[in-house]
Order: sequence, then C-alpha cells, then structure tokens
Amino acid sequence: MNRIATIAVAAATLLSAAAPAFAAQTAQAPGRINVTLCERDALTQAAFRRNYGGQPSFVTADHVLAARASGERWSEPRCMTASEHQRLTQAMAPRTSRAAAARPAL
Repeated sequence: MNRIATIAVAAATLLSAAAPAFAAQTAQAPGRINVTLCERDALTQAAFRRNYGGQPSFVTADHVLAARASGERWSEPRCMTASEHQRLTQAMAPRTSRAAAARPAL
C-alpha cells in the first residue's frame, strides 16, 4: 500500500512540474495529451485498468514529444515509466545558453 501511495505522490509531483500540456490530475482533459506515471508491475496495471477501463499503453518521451509537435490528441491517457518521464522533463526544460550561464550575476 505504501508503494502505491509513493508512486501516486511521485506521479503528481513530476507531472505537475513537466509542462502545462500534461494533466497533473487523474481526470482526462479532452483534446490534450494525457500521460500518467505507471510501472510495469501487475498492481499498477490493475489500478490503471480500474481507473481508465483499458490496458495501459506505454509511451516513450520521444513519442510524447512527436505527438505534441504534430498536434496529436489522445482519447485515453497513456502510461510512462519514471525513467521515460525524467527524459521527457529534461527534453522539455528550457535550455540556457553557455554564454548566459558563464556570465556572473551582478
């Protein structure tokens, strides 16, 4: 039970920080790309089926970025592992230029 609670808290924290395009809530938002943090174990997949009514479909960070760039929308949420979510968060993070990073603050 603690593992599920930990996963839920981690998912809420990570997804809320990822980007406005991703829903941090468990409810589906129509016309959006909805991603939920899932593991590949039986308990997590059973919870996904209970909440959304279908088998979880896992996506990679690259797939989410491509879908977002093309304007694709999903009718049901997709699952993403924690490691893929970390890759997605890093890919979506604003980049600082080397010159701006090297300049001392005044």
